[in-house]
Amino acid sequence: MDPALQEMLDEHALHKLVHAYCRAVDRGDIAALRELYHHDAVDAHGAFSTGSVERFFEQLVASRPYLRAMAHNITTVNFAIDGNSAEGEVYNIAVHTLAAKGRDVDLIIGGRYLDKYEKRGNVWKLLERTIVTDWARVSDPSSMDMSHPITADTLKGALDETDPSYQFFALLTNLSPG
Repeated sequence: MDPALQEMLDEHALHKLVHAYCRAVDRGDIAALRELYHHDAVDAHGAFSTGSVERFFEQLVASRPYLRAMAHNITTVNFAIDGNSAEGEVYNIAVHTLAAKGRDVDLIIGGRYLDKYEKRGNVWKLLERTIVTDWARVSDPSSMDMSHPITADTLKGALDETDPSYQFFALLTNLSPG
């Protein structure tokens, strides 16, 4: 295959992988998330979880009762590909609403994923991820207000299969990159 075409295909697959991560983590779909990482992957999410990717998954499951909402948004993405190895610097803005003592708290983070990927069996997956926080804002209490005419009576997102997207989509039911 033409090397330039192969690079374009690989980069497209990596973009799909990064976006599938956002969908899976925001919906709390650990099974889908597990498909995005190699079994021997490591993930460094700071004090939240650093080590094996399985540790990261365990922490996500344990944190679910305290998460009201999450939205991970990808902005600038830069990939470098060398055969079956790749690296990515993925800029993101992640919005979290967390349950606190008697109130909700918003945490908005601007940062980057420093990723290493490996293609095994012709499938790209995460091998290593390190989180970098460039800035963060905390709103305590949460400033969620759905009274504006643009947001009033809109569907409310959920962190699991009760999210409206699961009932709405027929074609986008499996958003994994494969």
